[in-house]
Amino acid sequence: MGKWLAALTALIIVFGGIFGGKAYLDRKAAQAAAGQSWPAAAVSTAQAQAVHWDVEQRALGTLRAIDSTQITAQLAGNVTQIAFASGAHVRRGDLLVQLDDSTQQASLRANQARLVQARLDLERTRNLFRDRAVSQQEVENAQMNYGVTAAAVDSDQATLKKLRITAPFSGVLGIREVSLGQYVAPGTAIVTLQRLDPVLLDFALPQEMLASIEVGQQVAFTTSARPGATFPGRVTAIAAQVDTDTRNVTLQATLANKDERLLPGLFGEVTLALGKTLGGIAVPQTAITYSTFGDSVYVVGAGEHGGLVARARLVHVLARKGEQVLLKTGDLEAGDTVVIAGQNKLQDGAPVTVDNSVTP
Repeated sequence: MGKWLAALTALIIVFGGIFGGKAYLDRKAAQAAAGQSWPAAAVSTAQAQAVHWDVEQRALGTLRAIDSTQITAQLAGNVTQIAFASGAHVRRGDLLVQLDDSTQQASLRANQARLVQARLDLERTRNLFRDRAVSQQEVENAQMNYGVTAAAVDSDQATLKKLRITAPFSGVLGIREVSLGQYVAPGTAIVTLQRLDPVLLDFALPQEMLASIEVGQQVAFTTSARPGATFPGRVTAIAAQVDTDTRNVTLQATLANKDERLLPGLFGEVTLALGKTLGGIAVPQTAITYSTFGDSVYVVGAGEHGGLVARARLVHVLARKGEQVLLKTGDLEAGDTVVIAGQNKLQDGAPVTVDNSVTP
């Protein structure tokens, strides 16, 4: 019994020494880690600023001509003259295409001669009627003959007008689609005609915006077709109904286009000024760290033991404009230094050094 007790005591002493030594080493390692100084991360920073922004709404829009038509033939015939060049500017009434009108010209001359004779017959019949030489019925017959002949002249002139195809309004022509001598049927496309100054801008906004939009509000249009250019305009019409499929309301703005840099069909971004202002703290968009738990920024300040540290702070984004975001007042203070590059190396309370020679 004494031998077993001595052996058990020896085992306790051995294992106690082993575990005690491990605990001692772990405690020393923890103390060493606690006293270790982690290297500071290099970051770029910017200053938060107190601002007031005009409230804006962004959307996508498409341009279209204020007047646009496809010039077509109304009557059949052969093209005898083409009086325009593709892409040319024309004025209302300018001749575009002449179709063969030789038959109609001959018919007009014949009916004009008949009209002269019908007028003479009517005058002679009226004179005879005053002398009681003809009846009232003969006067009415002469009047009817004159009217029918005059209508025939009008018909010939209307036909000749349709064979002479002219511009219905001033504008810019597209690409010619007919050739000299070509036979065209009614409806044959000849050329497109667009009036480009001003142009119309169509865009849509969610129905929730109805209370904030009105005719006369300013818009700005940008498109990748004209890099760096902004085209101003004003809202000139709001649709009388909401689209039942998208629950959007369509708006139309009018943009000046004297230099014709904008063409129908161009697609771009629309910024609508709602005529209200919003106050807050502005920081660069690159300062915001987005996550499922909320948006945050890193604010740089003095550490407890000297140097600079970055502290994570939750923020509320109110609006965006260009490369800036507007945060709710109180999330930050004007003059706070926020990290705009290097956040991927940070955690709350991490030491940092500021290097603004490299911007994001």
